[in-house]
Amino acid sequence: MSRNAGKPSVSACVPALNEAGNVGALVRDLDRVLGGLCDEYEIIVIDDGSTDQTSAVLKELSGELPALRVITHLSNLGYGRALRDGFDAAYCEYVFYTDGDRQFDVGELARFVERAAPGRAVVGYRLERSEGTLRQFTSRAYNKLIQVLFGLKLRDIDCSFKVFPAGAVPSLELKSDRFFIDTELMVKLKNAGVVIEELGVRHLPREYGRSTVSARHVFTTVREIIEMWGELRRKR
Repeated sequence: MSRNAGKPSVSACVPALNEAGNVGALVRDLDRVLGGLCDEYEIIVIDDGSTDQTSAVLKELSGELPALRVITHLSNLGYGRALRDGFDAAYCEYVFYTDGDRQFDVGELARFVERAAPGRAVVGYRLERSEGTLRQFTSRAYNKLIQVLFGLKLRDIDCSFKVFPAGAVPSLELKSDRFFIDTELMVKLKNAGVVIEELGVRHLPREYGRSTVSARHVFTTVREIIEMWGELRRKR
């Protein structure tokens, strides 16, 4: 989709799992910020099988905010699947995504949209992470591993604050249903010739609920790393 009056159109994708305490305020924030940045935008929330009041919050908001679209998974299909469904549904020029836990100030999105271009993705890295020391250590080790295996030199590959051209999505053939989706997206964008620019963002403490990331996801991610590494080697 072409820009309207010089302003980009943006599809904001928000995966949400049991985020009743956060998603309402996040959607309102996005509607306010995007309304000031874009002539055309949409907010796509993917309710990934929530068992709390997330769906009720979204239903109420849908009647109030015309830009809000809700995709509902009747059961939990995974973070990556939620994002992929959001990307596939997006119709605007650029896709932005962030998590439903509201740990970023979406007011910072203006800087990212200003830098985005058809051949450029703009991705965040957390300036001051609110997680514990162990989580930060494992994240640094993971970033280093991805740099060695895939040549992707990013400071914070799993930072869920990214803007990229929507037109690149169909050719990427994204497959991950889990948390590996961040890495898969970035590696495949790089390999497709998209320039990746990094900007720092503040990371905020979670106000409500708790993280859905657990130790079992490590094993899934390792398996997906091996699978994609093998896939890319076969294509060389």
